[in-house]
Amino acid sequence: MGLRITSMLAIEYAKRQYGADLSKTLTLGRQFRAFTRKEFRKYLPQYAGIPEAKLEEVFKSPYAEAVFEDMYGAKLMSLDGFAHENPDIVWDLNQPVPEEMKGQYTCLIDGGTMEHVFDVPQLIHNCFSMLKEGGLYISMVPTNNFNGHGLYQFSPDFFYSVFSKANGMEIKDVFIVKFSAKNKVWKINSSPAASGERVQFDVNTQTEIYVIAQKTGPTPEKITAQQTDYEEGWYEDEKSITNTASRDALIERAPRKLVYAFRQFLYEPLVRRKMRTVVRLDR
Repeated sequence: MGLRITSMLAIEYAKRQYGADLSKTLTLGRQFRAFTRKEFRKYLPQYAGIPEAKLEEVFKSPYAEAVFEDMYGAKLMSLDGFAHENPDIVWDLNQPVPEEMKGQYTCLIDGGTMEHVFDVPQLIHNCFSMLKEGGLYISMVPTNNFNGHGLYQFSPDFFYSVFSKANGMEIKDVFIVKFSAKNKVWKINSSPAASGERVQFDVNTQTEIYVIAQKTGPTPEKITAQQTDYEEGWYEDEKSITNTASRDALIERAPRKLVYAFRQFLYEPLVRRKMRTVVRLDR
């Protein structure tokens, strides 16, 4: 679990675009500082006022709290299920959080914890419960090619389905980020419900999904969700079923290498590109 320079740019983006209140921020897991002083100076020039001597001092810590405090003037709290990294709060997110932790935080950051927790619905309920109304949830978790890293990887539709009005939340932005990227990322242009199709694309490297969502109402007693296409009934008409069967029959007859080439070099960049836009988080 660590905040990379792209993670910090996402936090800056949330602050700039949605007025993120970082005065009482909680991270899931104690976050390592996974960026260098050189990266900090290059990608966050707005903090050039922090003296080099001060920056050198705070960068002695492997954790992100000190530099976060210098940037935002607020203490960064952490919650973890294990005590060995000395988080502020030790709590197993597979279990409901106690009442005194609910509605306490203006911002909640998941820098890579959700994929390690077995009971994801309970973790999500805990996150929604701990946020104050109007508070922001910022998440950076695996979406592809992280097999073996954790228990799960997450799709855009997971967030669009779960972070819903019915659950007291609203998605603000969803980004797909190459793990090696510094700043250039893909912004998802619309939800599956709005576009009428699944958000799908192939990436042949490790990628994360960054999500910014806001708490807009009370957290229900139980979090519920259905995948958008099934809930909307996209597959109920006979034409859809027939088209799917015809497509599958064509794929079965085609050479595998041809199918792969079509997906990688034609369908993916030309058809699915309308689903996303390349953006820079610092603009």
